[in-house]
Amino acid sequence: KVLALRAHKKGLELACSVAAEIPDTLLGDPGRLRQILVNLVGNAIKFTERGEVIARVAIESATEEEMFLHVSVTDTGMGIPPDQQERIFEAFSQADGSTTRKFGGSGLGLAISVQLVDLMDGRIWLESEVGRGSTFHFTARLGRPAETAEASRRERPVELRGLRVLIVDDNATNRLILEQMLTSWRMRPHVASGAVDALRQLREASQAGAAFPLLLTDVNMPDVDGFTLIERIKEEPSLASITIMMLTSAGERGDAARCRALGVTAYLTKPIRQSELLDAILTSLGSIPAERSGQLVTVHSMREQRRPLHILLAEDNVVNQTLATRLLEKGGHSVVLAVNGREAVETWKRERFDLILMDVQMPEMGGFEATAAIRHAELGGMMHIPIVAMTARAMAGDRESCLEAGMDAYVAKPISAAELVTTIESVVSGRPSVREERVSPAGPALDRPALLERYAEHRDLLFEIAALFAAQAPSWIAAVDAAVARGDAGGLASAAHALRGSAANFMATETVDAAFCLETAAGKGDLILAGRTAERLKKSVERLLRELAEMSERETPG
Repeated sequence: KVLALRAHKKGLELACSVAAEIPDTLLGDPGRLRQILVNLVGNAIKFTERGEVIARVAIESATEEEMFLHVSVTDTGMGIPPDQQERIFEAFSQADGSTTRKFGGSGLGLAISVQLVDLMDGRIWLESEVGRGSTFHFTARLGRPAETAEASRRERPVELRGLRVLIVDDNATNRLILEQMLTSWRMRPHVASGAVDALRQLREASQAGAAFPLLLTDVNMPDVDGFTLIERIKEEPSLASITIMMLTSAGERGDAARCRALGVTAYLTKPIRQSELLDAILTSLGSIPAERSGQLVTVHSMREQRRPLHILLAEDNVVNQTLATRLLEKGGHSVVLAVNGREAVETWKRERFDLILMDVQMPEMGGFEATAAIRHAELGGMMHIPIVAMTARAMAGDRESCLEAGMDAYVAKPISAAELVTTIESVVSGRPSVREERVSPAGPALDRPALLERYAEHRDLLFEIAALFAAQAPSWIAAVDAAVARGDAGGLASAAHALRGSAANFMATETVDAAFCLETAAGKGDLILAGRTAERLKKSVERLLRELAEMSERETPG
């Protein structure tokens, strides 16, 4: 969803297919999986000029305790020559220098993805043919929750079994994905590649006494678009009663009004989640009642009808307690109060919650420390609980601190009702919040003019040690991750010291400071602070490597 607009602006079709047999719930690190997917899908969009980008998820193998997922991202881009495919996973490597200048590097993203996949006991590889596109594959080992896979999977609604539905989309991949989704719910899908074919099938079915109850149509189709198709359907009395749902790559101003005027029941943006599509179908057909008759079903309207949440509120200030509690209860949610971080952790252990709202500054145990304790407990197999920080300030640095501490998002005080609702919905649904997407970028990781002046007579040496640093950095970062996972303070201090000494060669103050803070925290045995600082250091190294690569590219002759 986050990358859909980028794909739409390039005229690309972006779709996602998740095998029906995959359970709804698995145990793993959603943040790292998201990071790999964003890297792979983002690169696919960047290097594809026309066609489509498709993400697919399947089961590679499974036991009662764990499951290996096989994820692939396929594009119809330029492709990568065979002799360059091994190098593509190295930091800042490029198959062709001209693509670097045109598109920007694939950068650290693929190199980081290699490390993350390895940490999930998986592997990553590439299949590509020049001029025909590429497919990046990776596998990841995930745990299975205590309940059975069958119990954790959404029940197939009985009321949809055998229901005939016509899918209209000019993209063959989209037709196949929708067909697979509907088939998994025991529906009987038929497909049409355009408006002419769709009208023919609708007329033939009606004449045969087996009219389609439901139509799913794309908006953006050549020759005859989705709105024109619906206008033609409404002109024929024998077809006018069909329930119509529309899917679009990106909504346009005025689309909702056109949908209401034409009697369209649902208007959804692609790529669409299976759960969203199922809820929209059930709502459109009347199995899930809308709030009012004739309401246009959208992702937003369905969010408003979602089940109430059971929320743990950790806040010591009486005024803020009252305000947050009233806002949440007005939204239909139930609230349990904890007056400090220690009480929040103990309450979370005793009772199951959908979300925690965590004040950052509290007596006895603050929000950062409480979050660290919860995240540590989750390593033992407990389900991930979304945590939203509440902070008295609203600066980019505060947001980074919250995310580094293991929180999923944050809201600023004084609390805004609209922001609170939007943020809660975003973390529960797994989307980045609006606030996360709007944070201003940080300043440069290095002072390029000063660095070039320092190495004015030794530019070749500068570029040589920059390349060496780029090659070594992933192993140091992997050592930091491994030490954090083991609780190894000595290993953390050693890796931080190596990074600090190397980054100092580039006058990279941000990275040097972060490495020094990590080394100091590890030396004191403060693993909670070290864990937060490790995330800050890793992000700083990513930025430093990116800027070193850009500098090398610009300053190297030719």
